[in-house]
Amino acid sequence: MPQAISSSRQSSLDSPAGSPLASPTSSASPYSPTESISVLDSTSALVILPSQDEEDSFEFSSDEEHEEHDSQLEIAKLAIPPLPAATVFLYLLAPYLRLGAILVPNGITSLKFGLVNLFVAAALSVFSRNLWFLLARYLRKSTAEDIFLEVIAKGISTAKRRRREKIRRLLFCVTGSLRILMTSMYLRASVDSVYPLLIEALPVQTRLIATLALGLLLFVVSFPKSLAAKQVICTTWLSVFLYTAWLVAALYNHMTGTTMPSPILVQLGVLWNGTTSIAFSFATSLTVPLSASLAGRPSTPSNKTGGWTYFQMLSILSTVIATLLILPLILTASSPNIPGALSSDTRNTVVHLLGASSLLLSIPSVLVSTPPLPVPLAIRRFCKLDLGKAIIISVVVLLSLAPPSMAAFLNDLTIFLALCRSYFLPAWAHITIHYFRRPISIVIPHSVPSTPQTMHPPSPLHSADALLQRKERLLQRRRLGRRVLWDVGVWLLLMPISVFGMVWAGGRLIGKW
Repeated sequence: MPQAISSSRQSSLDSPAGSPLASPTSSASPYSPTESISVLDSTSALVILPSQDEEDSFEFSSDEEHEEHDSQLEIAKLAIPPLPAATVFLYLLAPYLRLGAILVPNGITSLKFGLVNLFVAAALSVFSRNLWFLLARYLRKSTAEDIFLEVIAKGISTAKRRRREKIRRLLFCVTGSLRILMTSMYLRASVDSVYPLLIEALPVQTRLIATLALGLLLFVVSFPKSLAAKQVICTTWLSVFLYTAWLVAALYNHMTGTTMPSPILVQLGVLWNGTTSIAFSFATSLTVPLSASLAGRPSTPSNKTGGWTYFQMLSILSTVIATLLILPLILTASSPNIPGALSSDTRNTVVHLLGASSLLLSIPSVLVSTPPLPVPLAIRRFCKLDLGKAIIISVVVLLSLAPPSMAAFLNDLTIFLALCRSYFLPAWAHITIHYFRRPISIVIPHSVPSTPQTMHPPSPLHSADALLQRKERLLQRRRLGRRVLWDVGVWLLLMPISVFGMVWAGGRLIGKW
């Protein structure tokens, strides 16, 4: 009996390293029509054994999946409802144009150093996003938490569902905590930006009043429960437009010699500088559920190859546009203002208001994507208010009111978790899945055992089997360069840079450098 590896219909070469390079003991085969091969046929050179693993929460269809399936059931299992391409592009672009981009001018001193950081961060962001996307396609998962569960709890059998469920809840708690920390930092930055403008009008407890007012506004605009809601889409588009207006106003101020007297975030912390601000601005989020949302559109054709390529193009386009919108800040930050020009309070007021408004309106999309808190059914029946979201927003407001020392620590913790999630974790998941896990593949043995049936003239089944082998080997040769590229990128780029960054962050936190 030829050697075989447990598989479902998903091709291993849909992943960046589902290959002989990823698993030295097997030859992976992409896009094989496995339905035509019988498990009971001992003369077949291509053999599949039924998978013994637990059923996945969401299945990405393979490139040659012809079996009928219930599309409505798949759509119901998506973390984000099916979205049009324009909305997916918006949610891919918006995370780039937030606090990290606004803070870029505060730490840039050298033009060459700033440009290198910008292009390296943009390239790593595209790479890590594509890595998330390919891992999700390979494992047929619709959330990053499900990918982590596959990495951490793969060996836990279905009989130990409680342990798997505890790990799943822990992963969702970590994800929710990161998003709560991020929204509290955005809210704190918005208040810091408008605080000098309100101190004269409301001299008593100005910061508390401003924070509570903005928190109430957040609750109103973040009331929808889905990123497909028009209210969330409109506020996200408006945040992008306001960032663009802030960029134009900041560039105009620089050209006329008007300087901004204070940063938008007062308590940055020890981990924030020009390099980390650029890296944070290109931190990725929601890549896996957005790719599943685009693939889950009812209008998607049965051949998914075009859909996957479409998402990758949207990801690259969003990164290019974000790079173009951040590049002028680096160019102006490294050059001095025009000498002799006078500063203008009105222009500074406009810049601060635009920056604060852009950050504030970017919060709803983060809050809506935060995992909801479990509320007992009896309480939900009694109270029509969304108590889970009200509690989350209350925690965000309380964290934004933290004292300066705690605020600096929270900002450092936020940027550390965000950068680890964006650059280190996808590389770690890639290495674990493709080097320490059994690949999802069809195995082509090096030799087929001789049987009495092989002495007879070739039957149609044997001819089809030989044709499948040739097809598999041809597709493997075509994708060999791509597999090598992904492995080189993970081992030589993401992992070394991520490990160096974590060592540097640890040294900064303990005061070694």
